[in-house]
Amino acid sequence: MLEQEIVSYNKYINSENATRCEATNMDANEVLRRYAAGERNFRQADWRGISLAKANLSGVDLSGAHLNNADLSNSDLSSANLNWAGLKGANFSGANLKGAKMPNGRMHNDRLESANYFFS
Repeated sequence: MLEQEIVSYNKYINSENATRCEATNMDANEVLRRYAAGERNFRQADWRGISLAKANLSGVDLSGAHLNNADLSNSDLSSANLNWAGLKGANFSGANLKGAKMPNGRMHNDRLESANYFFS
């Protein structure tokens, strides 16, 4: 089962329709600047330890991103794609994850009042 998921992920990342984020290691100001300019593709971005508390990142594509120990508390991640993202230690307390695709492939249906991820 895991092998099939890995093959599926590799096909997705390497497909013609998938483009990688140009700069994978960004600080919070750069992320917010790019988002404000209309960029939503942050696939495979390295946001380990980044602080984006209270940020509006609705509809962002973070598939395959590294979000370990990131602070996304009280942020708007509605309709975000978090498939294959590493979330170990990430803080999503109070975050709006309505309609977000989570690493397990399921859709999230509401706002998280308290969530810290210790897997991935």
